[in-house]
Amino acid sequence: MWAPLAAAAAILSGVLGFAPLVLPADAPVQLKPMPAIAKGIAAFPRLTAGDTPGQRINRALDRLDKQAQATLKDCRANADKPSDAEFTRSIWVTMRGPAYLSFLVSDNFDCGGAHPDGGDMVLVYDLGSGSPVNWQRLLPKAMVQGTSTDTATDGTTVAFVTSKTLQALYLKAEAATNPIDPDCKDVLSDPELKLNLWPDPKGGGLAIEPGDLIHAVQACADAIVVPTASLRPLGVNAGLLDAIDAARAGGFFDKDEP
Repeated sequence: MWAPLAAAAAILSGVLGFAPLVLPADAPVQLKPMPAIAKGIAAFPRLTAGDTPGQRINRALDRLDKQAQATLKDCRANADKPSDAEFTRSIWVTMRGPAYLSFLVSDNFDCGGAHPDGGDMVLVYDLGSGSPVNWQRLLPKAMVQGTSTDTATDGTTVAFVTSKTLQALYLKAEAATNPIDPDCKDVLSDPELKLNLWPDPKGGGLAIEPGDLIHAVQACADAIVVPTASLRPLGVNAGLLDAIDAARAGGFFDKDEP
């Protein structure tokens, strides 16, 4: 259901006393921008749908914004002077339905340590349940050697996948674009390499980025996109791939996504 129709139905339901309209999980979701947490620190947008999955996601986003506020407070406390502390956050909605909601978050810190820090964080939600996606249910069993969680630079728990197949696709695509830096080759070839995954309709497929790298090799973490057409023969969940294709056709993503 498109935004104008949804808005009209919502107004009508309010006038006539009907229950609020609930958008189905297979429709693009509407998001409400939120005020920045502080200068340079973006807040997550919130879903306007009032269904249970939407409420669950909004509660998770509330917690993430509170975590960012706490991180800013800690950063100021650790800097030589609070005014010298720097914490910036950019957020892109890489997919806003159907079926999935995905965020790419880029943080940068300078809180008085030996060197600035930062990194990317990926959050992908199932719009049908309101829970973070379980990649083991979306990827073939043979494709996943393991999953793990760790904490991002702001303390948020994030999930990673270890996959020889996806790692090989990543290395092939990376090498086709530019020769892999010798300083990155060992890191990117590590059989225990952890990967960030997210649906990327703008790029037409599944984005893969090395994750959980130490500061010295964070520059090795380029992101590449494997097209949906390349993933279908490998047995990746057809519903996920269909949703990515639909989002690409509908433009359900931030156009300024990096």
